[in-house]
Amino acid sequence: MQSKVVLFDLENNPPKAQLFREVLEHYSTIYLFNCAGTFDYALEDLTEMASWITSGQIIILETPKISHKEFEYAMVVGQLLALLDSSTHIEIISASASAEMLLLMLQESDISSHLIQVESTTSGKVAAKFKIPEIEKIIQSTDLQRVKLYCDALSKMSGKPNTIEKLKNSVANVLQLKDSDVQNIVGMLINLKIVKKYDAQIEFRKKVLKQWQQLDLNQTTPDIHNETLSIHHRLNIQMQNLDENDVIEEHVTVVDKNFAQIDPIQIEVAKKLRSLKSEKPKDIYALRDLLEKMFPESDVRLLLKELLEKGYIYWNGHEILYSHEMFLN
Repeated sequence: MQSKVVLFDLENNPPKAQLFREVLEHYSTIYLFNCAGTFDYALEDLTEMASWITSGQIIILETPKISHKEFEYAMVVGQLLALLDSSTHIEIISASASAEMLLLMLQESDISSHLIQVESTTSGKVAAKFKIPEIEKIIQSTDLQRVKLYCDALSKMSGKPNTIEKLKNSVANVLQLKDSDVQNIVGMLINLKIVKKYDAQIEFRKKVLKQWQQLDLNQTTPDIHNETLSIHHRLNIQMQNLDENDVIEEHVTVVDKNFAQIDPIQIEVAKKLRSLKSEKPKDIYALRDLLEKMFPESDVRLLLKELLEKGYIYWNGHEILYSHEMFLN
């Protein structure tokens, strides 16, 4: 029989004793780690925690602070390779946005594993994650308008998709898009926190979805509303006949008047990646290495995190999908 253990990521996910009690009823061991090196725990529960550590039911992994997240995860994976039998299955419980990177590294090391993505329990960070774009930005972006249309359509559906494949089919049917555009919208639904992904399974975040459905795009001023709708009406027609690079050029033209508001590094990233055309990296590590060469003075780890959080790129665990949003923000 395959043994199962839990790998518990403490980042943005401080545990309570009751949670550990429930997990230990079903799993022999919990491995704890936190890349920040510390976590808060109720004082009255420390005696019970000490007994679990002494008995070996809870094992704390070493996670020295390193400049890149993947190197921190590599330390965790290395320790698990030394501690576990090859037949052991790991259930990862994490609230970190980068947890899929850890899952991929475990799987590439031939460790059977599964990710359970949970909500961050840090209230300030939750609020930041669920912040939706401003109305003007949505109106100025064809893809964000598509996200809004799909959210509206979900309110009329009797049942919602519960897997990635069903979500892709649903997006394609509702918005009448080709495959490459469908992938882009699915990535945006995940990065905008409308959809929560557990491997191939998905779940809609009700509060975030409701925010999108209640959003009134007519709240902006008439001049801006009419101008941007006219622009994107032309974009929708042109996108049917243009290749990816032509679409990007049109998007850059649309936001040219607001260029001063765009992060200069993001402008350079967009220009350099656009120049690569079909040679853009598909692997997250290859993209990291490329950005380190292009921007040696920048913190590439934070840049990658920002690109992922803003929906400019989407990492599905296998390859990078590039969003037209990279050229709109």
